[in-house]
Amino acid sequence: MILQTITEEEIKFNFDNEEGYPIHPIHSIHPYPAKFPSQLPSKILDRYAIKGQTVLDPFCGSGTTLVEARIFGANAIGVDVNGLSVLLSKVKSTPLSLKQLDKINLFISRINKKILDWKSNNRPQIKAKEIEGRHHWFQENVSEEITFLLNEINKENEIDVQDFLKIALSSIIVKVSNQESDTRFAAIHKNIPDYYTLERFSKKLSEYSLIIAGLSKIISKKNTLNVYNADARNLDFIKDCSIDIIITSPPYANTYDYYLYHKFRKRWLDIDVKFAQYNEIGSRREYSSLKKKPEEWNNDLIKCFKEIYRVLKGKHFAFVVIGDSVIKKDIIKIDKIICDFAPTIGFVIKNILSSDLENHSKIFNPSFAKKGKKEHLIILQKI
Repeated sequence: MILQTITEEEIKFNFDNEEGYPIHPIHSIHPYPAKFPSQLPSKILDRYAIKGQTVLDPFCGSGTTLVEARIFGANAIGVDVNGLSVLLSKVKSTPLSLKQLDKINLFISRINKKILDWKSNNRPQIKAKEIEGRHHWFQENVSEEITFLLNEINKENEIDVQDFLKIALSSIIVKVSNQESDTRFAAIHKNIPDYYTLERFSKKLSEYSLIIAGLSKIISKKNTLNVYNADARNLDFIKDCSIDIIITSPPYANTYDYYLYHKFRKRWLDIDVKFAQYNEIGSRREYSSLKKKPEEWNNDLIKCFKEIYRVLKGKHFAFVVIGDSVIKKDIIKIDKIICDFAPTIGFVIKNILSSDLENHSKIFNPSFAKKGKKEHLIILQKI
């Protein structure tokens, strides 16, 4: 099936549950900022894809597109420079067997028993794992309990189960650290008591195991999933003209540093921090701290779109959600920029649907949703 026309009546920018595209609970697993609504890829796939096709998200983030692709019945490929995003996307999009779920439930039971044992007897001495910044960002009792959990997780020899346990642990790291929140990188005193880290982990793991059990019933294992820790400016591991549909949301320039706010999660899990730090395009680090020029953002996007064009099949479509940004106090109208360079790559712009960020952005602080900034769904066809 090849879509010939797309109109605003066919694709609405704002979605809600009344349209028949409910939000699956799997999307609530693990904190992750700036997620786009799952109803968007769900609706696009429902209307414009065929089961068994291959869907690509070169900025997969928390895995929203990949999850919806797998629920729909498509093969899913995700790419992200953030190693934690790769792990999270993989875990959220991978169904688990009953045997694997049993292993997780046994793990929960062991942790709960250990909590009771520690409370009844003397708390054992645990040598905390050393990570950069630990003494400033984590209480000693918290570090000890995280180390204990990591040691227990590493005993699990089945990789899908181990990865699931790691994501449950990762989900509580900021909460039990001295970091103020997932969107504010400042140290505050939280006075976290003994056993709180263990108890919170057990609770999250119990919640997540129920969610993945439900998802596992509706995902077919015959479709494939591949998630790569790589730079969207170079997708050389994906063959030319092999992708049926692309649904993605590149970063909004000068808005967020994904590597920074996940830094301690990655350090505890031995996930590389610097690869994302130095290859994350559009970051605040680049355009606020290093004072890069807007032209560099444009050049990075052009490289990404050239790769998107290369891997996409002829006559097929890319759906791109991206927002305006502010660099050096000037609003960057990203829809106009993409309209200028996309045709030179070979894309036809089929439609652009826009919405005021100040009306619906709840993800960022008010300065991000500055008056005049819009968010766009840009629909491109490869010719």
